[in-house]
Amino acid sequence: MYNPYDFYFKKAQKQWFKARSVFKLEEIDKKYKIFDKSSKYILDIWCAPWSWLQYVYSKLNDFKIKDYKLIWFDIKQVNLNLENVFTYVQDITDVHAVDQTISSHNIEKFDIIISDMAPNTIGFKDVDAMKSIGLLEKTVWIYEKYLKSDGKFVIKIFMWPWFDEFVKNMKRIFGDTNIKVFKPAACRKESKETYIVKLK
Repeated sequence: MYNPYDFYFKKAQKQWFKARSVFKLEEIDKKYKIFDKSSKYILDIWCAPWSWLQYVYSKLNDFKIKDYKLIWFDIKQVNLNLENVFTYVQDITDVHAVDQTISSHNIEKFDIIISDMAPNTIGFKDVDAMKSIGLLEKTVWIYEKYLKSDGKFVIKIFMWPWFDEFVKNMKRIFGDTNIKVFKPAACRKESKETYIVKLK
């Protein structure tokens, strides 16, 4: 039975995180060591409600990384006053606008790209599935163009039709052994969401 106020919801509140989703990224990071002292340039696609931002910002400061940049895109306004954090209201399917924004920071490639992106759903599974995979396919260019060859990414995906095909395509682009599929314990059991992780 769906319970919005489950263990992870209460844990997030207790630790002052904006959302329970932070524990999904935390679990992925612990398993695959996503963030380390070389994590200087990071792009987050669809950062609201920015619990992932809270986690990454804390990690980079724990590592005492200097001159890092965190670039965050979302279709919702996210106003934060944090050093080296830059948030933009941005449609990530607008290639020209994304290129311009990234270029303004003199960044050629990112060490890490993370995405907890999901489309607005309407409750019809087939339609929602098509919207989800369609949105993901429209963002693959960002990983191809802006991720370092030894960079890492974490992408949310739903295990709906076309899931296997999308994973196969990511393996073709980034290497079969580099791509992992992992569902953190913090995901609700009834949820179809899981994550694609690219290792170095």
